Parts: sequence; structure tokens; C-alpha cells
Amino acid sequence: MIYEFKIATAHNENSFLNEFEDRLHWIKQKGYRFYTKTETDENSNVDYISLILKGDKADTLFRHEDIIHIFQHQMSEVLADHIVKDWQSKLLQKEINKSCRNLNSDDKNTIFSKASSFLKQCNENESLNLLINFGRKNRLAHRLFDHINTHDRLILEGFVNFCIKEYNREIRFAVELAREELRNEKEYNDFVNLLRYFVDTQVPKVIEVNLMMGTAGVFYIWDGEGIEIEENYLNYYLDDMLLNDISLDDVLISILITIAPRRIVLHNTKNMPASESVEMIKKVFNEKISICEDCERCRIVIEKKSRY
Repeated sequence: MIYEFKIATAHNENSFLNEFEDRLHWIKQKGYRFYTKTETDENSNVDYISLILKGDKADTLFRHEDIIHIFQHQMSEVLADHIVKDWQSKLLQKEINKSCRNLNSDDKNTIFSKASSFLKQCNENESLNLLINFGRKNRLAHRLFDHINTHDRLILEGFVNFCIKEYNREIRFAVELAREELRNEKEYNDFVNLLRYFVDTQVPKVIEVNLMMGTAGVFYIWDGEGIEIEENYLNYYLDDMLLNDISLDDVLISILITIAPRRIVLHNTKNMPASESVEMIKKVFNEKISICEDCERCRIVIEKKSRY
């Protein structure tokens, strides 16, 4: 029995050949021999690779047809791995050059990095990421097997570009998501810079503001003399909170920007919840922020928490 399958691919794009040796131990143990022949067309710079499987006698349990079927499955899995590992970056770059051609190179590089990350880790759950990536590769392997089972050759570049539409849709979607995230980040940074400019040009109403974040978005602010200062400012935004569903986080940022202090001291930062408002405050006020390592108010909060 001799089975031969040919693959045409661009010169030096045949790194997948090494994978076959690791995949075919079982078939070799059954007395079959596997080898490859590669011919390069210098004019077109294309490698024509022949994958050849030979066997002299059928196994008592497996016919030649069964071994060929298993071999075709192995080929499809190796090629699916090759597409995901070696072609995904090229397909992303191709899509970015096509749909983002008006962007500069730095933005394109950022989109490439984000899109690659989306494809590998589209969910916070690592197990789900593994399942999604396995499903993507499995769909490619099934599509490849359908082709290998009904043809005696494969033009790899043509298959990648025209025969796996679902995979290419995922590539396009990842690029769209990455571009949208970059756009949102730029808008956010522009907004932060605008707020920073406003704060820097305002006359401070209070020189120093001390801030301690509580639970459920509650916050406490007082001046350098220890006097609480939020009441008047909170009343100013009360109508907006009731009518426009503005959160306490938004109110806190608005109060600090209105006050435009020269210094902000953050208290009890170890227990400070991660939130967009805290990150916004750090970015807007930046070098004006200092951290309280230990003070009477911090100790009171810590002591209260230790009682419960």
C-alpha cells in the first residue's frame, strides 16, 4: 500500500513537517513507513511537499484504509496547529493593513497586540479560553480533513485565504474589537488630559484634600485641618444624582475637580477597592497624590474592621 498527499506552500513555510514525526509513532509501530519529498519551484518560490505513507501488509485489526483514515486525521490536526501558530499573525496583519490602512504604524502595532490577545484570551476564565481555542483549532481540523479526504493535494495559501471563512471572520472580529478598544482608550486619555488641564489652571479652593474610600462607593473627604468638606459639594450634585442617576464615583471625581486641590492624600489604600473612579483620580491628579502610610484615621478604620 502506498498513499501520497501533496501540499503546495510558499518556500520556507514548511515548519509543520517536524510535527509529523511526533504524531506518527503509533502508525510506525504498526509497520508503516512515513517520509517526505520536497521540490522547490525557483520561479514561483513554492515548495511542493509529498507526504508518503507505505505499508506492506495489513494489520489484523486495522485495514490499510483504516490506517490511511487515521493518517489523514493526523495531517489535518498538524496543519490546523500550523495555521493557528504560524498563520494567525499573518492573517491578523493582513486584515489590519486592509481595514486600518489610515492608521499610523504605532496604532497598527497596538491593534495587532490587542487582537492577538483577544484570540488567545477572550474570557477571564482560563479554562474557557482553552476550550474556545481548542474549538477553533478543532473546526479547522475538521475543515482540513474534509478537503484531505476528498482530494490528493492542498494549496495551503489558497485554503487559508478562501476555504476557512469562519476562522477569517474571527480574525476580522478580533481586529474590529481591538480597533474599538484603542479608540475608546484614546478618547478616555483625551478626557483625562482635558480634566488635568482644567485642574492645573484652576485656583484651588482647598489646598489639601484627604480621601478615604469606604464600601459600596461611600467616600470620606476632609481638608488639611481635618474638617470634612463634602457636604456642601455633595448637596450641589444631589439633584443630578436623583434625576440623572449619577453614581457616587462620578460625584467624587466632580467634587475633586471642582476643588482642584494642590495635594490629595489617599488613606487606607490597602483596603481601597479597585474602581474606575480611583484610577481616574490617580491619572488626573497624578503627581499631586501622596499615600498615607499610617495615621489616626487609618488606624480607627483598621481597628473597626478587626472587630468584625
